[in-house]
Amino acid sequence: MIIGQITDLHIGFDGQDKRCANMQRLHHVLDSLRSFRRGPDLLLLTGDLVESGEQWAYEKLKDALTSLHIPAYFALGNHDNRDAFADVFGDANFNDGFLQYVIEDHPVRIIVLDSLKPGRHGGSFCARRADWLRARLSEQPDRPTLIALHHPPIVTHIGWMTAKPGADWTRRLSEVVSDFPNVIQIISGHIHRTITQPFAGSLVSVANSVAPQVKLEFAQIDADIPDGRILLTEDLPGYCLHYWDGETLTTHTGTSPEGRVIARFDEKHSSVVHLTTDAGGQNPKIMGEH
Repeated sequence: MIIGQITDLHIGFDGQDKRCANMQRLHHVLDSLRSFRRGPDLLLLTGDLVESGEQWAYEKLKDALTSLHIPAYFALGNHDNRDAFADVFGDANFNDGFLQYVIEDHPVRIIVLDSLKPGRHGGSFCARRADWLRARLSEQPDRPTLIALHHPPIVTHIGWMTAKPGADWTRRLSEVVSDFPNVIQIISGHIHRTITQPFAGSLVSVANSVAPQVKLEFAQIDADIPDGRILLTEDLPGYCLHYWDGETLTTHTGTSPEGRVIARFDEKHSSVVHLTTDAGGQNPKIMGEH
């Protein structure tokens, strides 16, 4: 099973009826996902789907996804709006007012959580949501389960894009997850960078964004003293593929468009595969080819 993930699309950043650079970036990623000989079985979009929670932006996103031809599932981020999203994606699975639901029809069970609190940039996970998650995990405590949400419940050490140490919402989520060793991974977005960190006996992975990337910088930051540091860079848009082999989930990160093709598996370069699989063959010299 292959689970595709894209996050932080921020569709509509440039305004209504204007060319959207983030939409162009999304199309590059969708082209890559369609190009795989063995592509994802489904796609999870883990929040900040649009820039300002406006209905017209969700409509543009919905139109863009019609070419994908695999099921798409959504989590909501701090830039999203539940009502506007529901108006466009009418089959959205809300429970108790939150976009939280279970995807059952695959070897890995997937639970999508809602970490949105309107007006707040950081994550939220209240007692009602915690009770709902505990109930869902208790239904099948031995089945491999993936949790998807927008906000990663970890301290990233990027001072302006991180959960606070000991935050109530991360503690609440940790208390639930730690009771269920079948939670094989928690996937998220929000940080616009690729990050992994252990969490509650499982692993949190943060996907790189479709929209521009957050600059890596661990130096402390004072919100009241602008210091000229770089905040965002126009790196290539990204995606993740999570490969379940029946025992282990392996996460790969990609960017799109990819760089210049150096070698293909043709007669000229067949020795590459022979060499890397220890099937014999001469040592290929391809890195400097033009």
